[in-house]
Amino acid sequence: MNLNRSVLHNMSAPPKSVMKYEGLSGLATSLGPGGSGVTSMKYRPGRHYGKAVRVALPAVLQGASILDVLSALGEIDAGKGLPFTPERRLATLINRRTTELPLPDGCAVIKAHPKHCVIWDDPLTVLAILSKSTETVWLRNKSPAIKSALQRDAISLLIPPAFIDRLEETK
Repeated sequence: MNLNRSVLHNMSAPPKSVMKYEGLSGLATSLGPGGSGVTSMKYRPGRHYGKAVRVALPAVLQGASILDVLSALGEIDAGKGLPFTPERRLATLINRRTTELPLPDGCAVIKAHPKHCVIWDDPLTVLAILSKSTETVWLRNKSPAIKSALQRDAISLLIPPAFIDRLEETK
């Protein structure tokens, strides 16, 4: 217990560490330090570091039930006689498809724009991307949020430059 005492006395002091990453500095301008000492940044509109890829859920699946989605995927009879619920069956399909995608383990989610490239338009891939996305990030290992994915229409992923060649191979 006495060993921790020297560390605990400093818990209320503000941090003195400064972290800097300048790899994308050409896309942003500094607005100066804010009240907390953290620098405010403004990003140039329309410029992205990587390639924007849009996915859109077909209108017939927006708001659909999980059974309707499984039926549209041709999987309605796949779970009969097995201990799978429709939700688990669809989650399994989504997770399997996610492992096949030539994407990094995480990507930034940006506002969808009609000019963004569409590489995948099949419903399972679109659901795999939508169900593992928040408003800001797509994560391969995230548990699929299927019901919320069925309420979304379109998003775009910002693919880092190192992965763009992999995307070209899937076209």
